This record gives sequence, C-alpha cells and structure tokens, in this order.
Amino acid sequence: MALDKYLMAFAKYALPCKWQNRVQNTILSLREESKAFVDWKIKLENLNALLTNTKSTCALLNVALQAHLEVNMNIDLHAKLDNSNIIATMFPNWVCELTEHDKDLCKENTRTQRLIDANNTTCAAKCQKCKPLADRLSDPPARTQSTSLVNSKNNTTLLHLSKLTEEEKKLLKDHEGCTRCQKLYCSHLEDLSKCPLKTNNTWLDFCIYKTLMLKKCLAAKLRTTVAYAYEDEVHDEDTDSYIDKPQK
Repeated sequence: MALDKYLMAFAKYALPCKWQNRVQNTILSLREESKAFVDWKIKLENLNALLTNTKSTCALLNVALQAHLEVNMNIDLHAKLDNSNIIATMFPNWVCELTEHDKDLCKENTRTQRLIDANNTTCAAKCQKCKPLADRLSDPPARTQSTSLVNSKNNTTLLHLSKLTEEEKKLLKDHEGCTRCQKLYCSHLEDLSKCPLKTNNTWLDFCIYKTLMLKKCLAAKLRTTVAYAYEDEVHDEDTDSYIDKPQK
C-alpha cells in the first residue's frame, strides 16, 4: 500500500471524528507572540502537513497560510514589514525574506536592551552620588563578635550592647525590670542606687548577654508569685508544718 493511501486509511479508521477541524482550529489560533518567526512557521507547516498528507479539505493552501502568518505575526515584525519593500511573491521566498527581517529585528532588540541596561546603570550611579552623606553611610555592624576578638589582649575597643528594643522596654516595664541590669521584679526602679551595675558604673557582659524573652519574664513572675505565697503562710509550732494564714 502506498504511503498516501495508508495515511488516508489511518485517518479514516484510527483518528477520532472531526480531527481535521481540531487541527485546523489549532493552526488558526496560533500566534507568533515572542517566538522566533521561523519556529512559529515550521510549527504551522507541520500541523498543516497532517491535513495535506491525508487529502483533507481543511488543509490550508500556501496563500491562506501566508495570510495567516502575516496577520498573526508580532507587532514589531509587522511594523518592520510595513516599512520594508518585500520583493518575493511566492510563499517560500516570502518566508525567507520574513525570516531575515525577524533576525535583524532580534539583533536590534538585543542592542536596544543593552543600551537601556547601560543607561539604567549610569543613572543609578549618578543617583548614588547625589545622595546625602547620611544615606550613603552603611548600617553599623551587628553586635556579634568573634571570640578571638573579644579575648585579644591587644584589643582596646570596648564592646557595648545595642539599645533596648521597644519590645524589650515593654517587657521590663510590665515585669518591673531594671533597665540597667535587666533583673526582673526588683526594687531598682524605685531606687536605682540599689542596682549593682549602676553602683559600679558597669554594664552587662557583652559576651554572655541573652536577649530578653517573654518566656524568661513569665518564669520570673511565677517565682515571685510562689515567694509571695510562702510569705503568707503561717508556721504551726506544734505540728512543725505550715498552715494557711487565717483570714482577717
């Protein structure tokens, strides 16, 4: 059996009903968009070849295929086509000329994009120079330091803790904490001279400092509550045990 007769028989008995219309609709719905013109053209021709080889009436002639390519090509290529003098009249020659125009357009777009990127880089550098000194200064380094730097005998730089955050200030305020030694539920707020760090004019050790967390505050509150509870208990001398304090 010849190849063309085999394909016709295969299409008639093996392929689903109205498959020719589905292929034709796929061809007519395809647009170039951002694809290369030659790749788009080859995909359309391959689909149309399925219809042509099976002698389908849905197959597009070269005139119809050329009209479809011209209508659905991307905007930039269509504009270049309008400003160019296309000499070819036959479909294969017309496709060759369009392919060359599309390659030239891709080169122009690449060159234009490079110029745009270079211009953006230049503008960004100029804007950076025009910024005030305060905006151009980098942020201070993080408060983490290497152990060798801290323990070095030749290191004369004093390391200080950063300022308390708003969250830490709120935790200290809610749990009666000292802003100097950060001890919770103490009387330092009433009399700052009771704070040992204030008395010795020192600060918390930078190396062993741990960020104040809510969990630590709640634990301190629990210990304080238990201590108050023990203060309210009364000792029974006869039984050598504690009993609840009688209500007044």
